[in-house]
Amino acid sequence: MKGEHERVADRDADVESGGVQAVDTALRVLTALVEMGPPLMLKTVAERAEMPPPQAHRYLVSFCRGGLAERDPASGGYRLGPLAVRLGLAAIRHLHVVNVGAQALGELRDEVGYTTGLAIWGAAGPTFVRVEESSDALIVSGRPGSVMPLLSSSTGRVFGAYMPRSITEPFLRRELAGERHPGASPSTIPRLTKEQMEALFQHVREQGLAQVRGDLNPGLHGLSAPVFDHAGGIAGVITVMGPAGVIDVELAGPIAQALRAKARQVSRRMGAS
Repeated sequence: MKGEHERVADRDADVESGGVQAVDTALRVLTALVEMGPPLMLKTVAERAEMPPPQAHRYLVSFCRGGLAERDPASGGYRLGPLAVRLGLAAIRHLHVVNVGAQALGELRDEVGYTTGLAIWGAAGPTFVRVEESSDALIVSGRPGSVMPLLSSSTGRVFGAYMPRSITEPFLRRELAGERHPGASPSTIPRLTKEQMEALFQHVREQGLAQVRGDLNPGLHGLSAPVFDHAGGIAGVITVMGPAGVIDVELAGPIAQALRAKARQVSRRMGAS
């Protein structure tokens, strides 16, 4: 016969193994309900969770008791319950793009080998709040606290493409009128018509990236990508910056692909679908 210590060890192993398996299975059922829409019938939930309907039903009954799911009385289908909604809102309240994107910014710098920055929309416009410099110690225009123009920086162009026009309109009006940004070289002021500006922003939306080749600073090229939040709004912009003639800013190049992937990763962590 087994001793007491052996029996306790066996029980602990069973709890650890069974608990992990149970949580994994429960998460599969909850994940099936995440895409909010019409309530899902049991068969659909089971198919999405890749399990037999009786097994899915047992989990759903428990979830309904605890508030993680609820059953629609009219259709008999299942959807996320009030506790799941409260958990989601609590998670969102603790999300901020600066905190969520901090690690990703360093990872991207190490992957591409160039300086990376994260900007948010501030009172004065696109504002860098975090910069991870590359080892070459390149002096760049993007420093924490630096405010970028909307038309001559890749960071600003992403905000211009995705921010509500009611917010960006005053800034765009000044730049279209030829007002020079403090960090811009006089020779690089973009004199765009309104039609050219709209075409520029449309191109950014189509590509999911903005690109500049010395538009703001003749010696600096950059690529920028948007980060979206749970509501689909733009939460921030990630930018990769490097010296002209050295960094590859082609929209189909490896740096662009790495930037897109990292921006999508941060967006998913922000709750974007």
